[in-house]
This record gives sequence, C-alpha cells and structure tokens, in this order.
Amino acid sequence: MATEGKPRNRLYVNFIINLIGALLPIPVMILTVPVYIDYVGDARYGVISLIWVMIGYLGFLELGLAPATINALARLDHSAQRERARVIVTSFTINASMTFFGAFLLYLLGSYIVGGVVQVPVEIEDEVKAAMPWIALLLPLVILNGAGIDAIEARENFALANVLQVSGAIFAQILPLAFAVFVSPDLGTVIPGAVLARVILMLAIFVAINRIEGPIRITDFDMDRARKLLSYGGWVTISSVLTPILGSLDQLMVGRFFGVAAVTYYAVPLNLISRSQIIPGAISRAIFPRLASSEAEEAKALSARVLVVTALLYGGICASTILLMDPLLTLWLGEAFAERAGVPATILVTSIWLNSMIFAPYWLIHSQHRPDLIAKLHLGLLLPFAGVLVLLTMEFGIVGAAVAAALRSLFDFGGHLTLSGILRRVAFPLALPFALLGAATLAHLTIDDWLTAFIFACAVWPVVALLVFLLDRPTFDLLVGFGHKLAARIRGQRAD
Repeated sequence: MATEGKPRNRLYVNFIINLIGALLPIPVMILTVPVYIDYVGDARYGVISLIWVMIGYLGFLELGLAPATINALARLDHSAQRERARVIVTSFTINASMTFFGAFLLYLLGSYIVGGVVQVPVEIEDEVKAAMPWIALLLPLVILNGAGIDAIEARENFALANVLQVSGAIFAQILPLAFAVFVSPDLGTVIPGAVLARVILMLAIFVAINRIEGPIRITDFDMDRARKLLSYGGWVTISSVLTPILGSLDQLMVGRFFGVAAVTYYAVPLNLISRSQIIPGAISRAIFPRLASSEAEEAKALSARVLVVTALLYGGICASTILLMDPLLTLWLGEAFAERAGVPATILVTSIWLNSMIFAPYWLIHSQHRPDLIAKLHLGLLLPFAGVLVLLTMEFGIVGAAVAAALRSLFDFGGHLTLSGILRRVAFPLALPFALLGAATLAHLTIDDWLTAFIFACAVWPVVALLVFLLDRPTFDLLVGFGHKLAARIRGQRAD
C-alpha cells in the first residue's frame, strides 16, 4: 500500500473543511424553496422532486466506480502522475458511456414513470413531455460531476473539492429559480436552467482536475485498469441499484397513492432534514481515503471512534430538530403546511439519523474489499421494506411512509454494523443518542408551546456534551479548545 509522498491534513481539518462546505448552501435552499413552490406550484415542484428520484435510481450506471476510483487513487503515490491519469481517464470514459446510455433510457421511460406510475395533473402533462430531453441530460451531468469531485477528494484536497461543489450547488439552486421567476414557471424553462448550471460546473471541475493531475489525455484510457475498477465496482453496482430504491421508494409510493402534490409535503421537510446531515456527510467524505490507506485494525478503531462521536453530535442536532419541528416548519412554510407535514417530518428525523450513521461501517466494509456484503444486505431488505411500505402508506398515508422509512433505516444500520465487525465496540455508546432521540420524540408529542420546545432543545446540548466527555475525552478537549479559540477571536474583533 503506497503511502509515502502523500501529505495529509489531520482528519479533523478535512472534516471542518467539509462541514463548512456543507453549511454554505443551506441558507440558499431555505430562502429559495418557498419561492420555488410559490412560483412553480405544488404539482410542478412534486414533479421536480420525482425527477431527482429517477436520476437517483439510474445512479447505478456509474457501476460502482466512485468508491473504486477513490480506493485506487488513495493507494497511489501522488507522484505517480501517469498511473493516476490512467485511473481518472478510464473511470470517466466508462462513466460517460454508461450514463449517456442511461440518459437515453430516461428519455424513453421518464414520461411514462412521471405520467403513468404517479398522478400528474393534466394541465402539466405536456410540460413534462417537453422537458424530458433536458431531464435526461441531467443524468450524465450529475454523475460526471460527482466523479470529478471524487477524483479531487481522493488526494484529500477537500478545500478545492468544496469550493467547486458549493459554488455549483448554489448556482444550480439559483439559476433555475431565476428562469422560473423572470422567464416562465413552465418545466420546459426551469429544467434547462438546471442543465446549464451543471454544464458550467462540469467545465470547472475538468479544468481543476487537469491542473492538479494533468496533463490528462484521452489516450490514458487503460483496459487493464478498467477491468480492475469494474471488478471492484461489480457488487457496488448492485448496491447502487438498490440504495436509491430503498431510499426513495417512500416518495414514489406517496406519489402513487396520493398524487404529486402530496409528495411536496413529504419531500420538502425530508430534503430540509437531509441538509442537517452536514456532520456525518463531512466526516464521511474525509474518512474513506484514510481508511483505504490504513491497516485493518487501525481502520476498525478509527471507524468506531468516529461513528460514536458523530452519532452523539448529530444526535444532538436531530433531537433539537424534533423538538423544534413545528415552529421551524410554521415559520418557514406556514401553519397549513406545518400541520400536514409536521408528524411525518418528526419521524423522518430519526430515520435520517440512523441512515446517516451508516457511513462509518459502510466505508469500513469497502476498505476491507467486501462490497458484496452490502449488496447482499440490501437485497435482503428490499422486498420486506416494499411490503411494509405499501401496507403502512395505504393505511396511514404519509405518516405510514415515514414509519416504514425509519424501520428500513434501523435494519440497514444494524446490518452494516454487524457485517463490518464493529457492532460490539459501539452498541452501548450508540444506545445513548438513540435514547436521546426517543426522549425528544416523546417530549415533542406532549409540548404545545414554542417556548417550552425551545428550552428543551437547548437542554439537549449539555446532555450531549456530558456524553462526549464520558465516551471520548480527547474529542471533548478538542471541541472545547476550538470553542476557546473562537471566543478569543470574537473578543479580539470586538476590542478592535
């Protein structure tokens, strides 16, 4: 395993960079989503949400090359320029070939899925059909942009990766909205705005990769390297097929049984809560290149420690969110929206916490070269989840869909912990934040006024601080040190 010649930031530095990058687009989303819904309407916004679901389903066409490419690049010395270029060009060529094929499939089947599987109002059916070529183009753009960011992160160059990703995310949120406001809310106008934003991002990513890894040549494609990447990515591909189905089937069922407008009341709070995954998302991006270049026992110890601390800190965020769900949705989208979306949103918080914690055992299993275990786990979950989801959604509506999603996340997380071999190390520490979420949910059901909810939400954090102190003293000291430095800097600025 080549590790020399690889300058590394400390892991927490990479985490902080990723955390800042994840935080920056959130205010833009919070400000723009109400405007989107106001201008395009519930039905069109529901269709847009389902478009991203379809693109997520077709993400398997990248054939597991994302972790395969990161794993290959992380094990190569930074000075091995030609070999690194072969990995990048080979990966990009396969991705481009498969995703343009997927775009063709999406073009052929997209109108049927949106118009036939789910209920689309008659007045926007023509819009969906007219926008379908643009919708199809989004697939290769999204996957190729992701592949480019992965190649940059494999060098642990998270600063550059985040600059590109954040600027691209903000631009992709604002440009389609500008098209809707100043041109037309028609889907045939809004979707091309999303395409244009991602074309610009793709060009910027390719320029950046050529500068740090270049010169990159199309002749760097290597058939032997392609076979190695595809061999690693074979089982990952199965997971890539199943993961978006497991993660998005609830939205499709809501749309199937109750129409695309109902998807908005499910998807908007789901997307908002998903944005809170900044802590697990930031550390997840930082940890895989490090695990891929570590010995087995070192990787297990690192994964277990990172998982426990992340579960505690993110558990605090989720518990506070549960307690404040009603005022947050009311202030953001209005009382009528909050009344309809509040209960499923509260349930989805726990689902997302469980799902977010999968990152540590997931990447640990990949670093052990056993992606087949994840694929087999997802195969075993698919049919039971689909059956429970249909029954609960038909019986309890969007609340039932949220409960089914939470149950799926629980079994998925437990399976990952067992297969990675760290369940015994983390079972007791993880039970503590899980209990905290349960207590927050019970409190939410009994609290009627916003002030009491706010007081309880604030009270969560002393509990989290105590748990971090008891379970991981070095991390507690590190966080306290950051707090002291930040306070000193603020005092210094005030003094100036």
